[in-house]
Amino acid sequence: MFPELPSGPERSPADPRRFVAVVAAFASQRVLVVGDLMLDEYIWGRVSRISPEAPVPVVQVTGESYYPGGAANVARNLREFTPNVAVMGSAGNDAHGDRLLALLNGSGIDTSALLRTASPSTVKSRIIARNQQVVRVDRETQQPLSAEETTRAIGHLDRLIPTVDAVIVADYGKGFVTQALADHITRAVCDHKKILTVDPHPHTSIAWHGATAIKPNRAEAFLAAGMPPADPVLPVLSDSALLEAGRRLGRLWNAGSLLITIGENGMLLFT
Repeated sequence: MFPELPSGPERSPADPRRFVAVVAAFASQRVLVVGDLMLDEYIWGRVSRISPEAPVPVVQVTGESYYPGGAANVARNLREFTPNVAVMGSAGNDAHGDRLLALLNGSGIDTSALLRTASPSTVKSRIIARNQQVVRVDRETQQPLSAEETTRAIGHLDRLIPTVDAVIVADYGKGFVTQALADHITRAVCDHKKILTVDPHPHTSIAWHGATAIKPNRAEAFLAAGMPPADPVLPVLSDSALLEAGRRLGRLWNAGSLLITIGENGMLLFT
């Protein structure tokens, strides 16, 4: 899929020319993003006084901005690298869902696999004044797909997976990614020999087996491995608890690669 450069004294796997070649080749790749779709709303304003009703600032709204959020943001970011991005998730039959659909379509993202459902759209609203976030308001319902919606989603997967090079699952724990859907994804990518990468959510308990790569953060890794979180101050290779969590997840998930992100301390890759 991506260009290979011969290794050896002149061209090692870490040769920067390989990185440049891989990035350049990405423009021809076709990617399907599956996961929880959200709408990010930013309300901008000015604060000039404190409310007489309660000790809180009064924000005079000066503008509003909207962006794809959650898995929709993953698709939006990918669209900067390749024009061939499709997204599969759900949005409500409401004004927020209409806005999200318009934003994705306006970015050139394939939304033919987006399900419109009776559940309200997930919206994250941030009120910002004086360049600071005053408050965030979340409107969401954590409800798994119904049997009929799962059947529709699987139909979209069967249609799209043969046409793409890779599938990215971005699970935000809002209910779109279920075990039944995960099982179908893993079988389909295996049958069609596609790349599958997963960003799991720690509280969904969804089992992923045989993915190309899985990327939990440190806290998610301990939760998924059934281990209590340990002191995060230790250097990565001295963190025996983290190394053990990685080994357990390697056996549990049987992924080609396990990448645990560790915030400002970098990341730890198990292969």
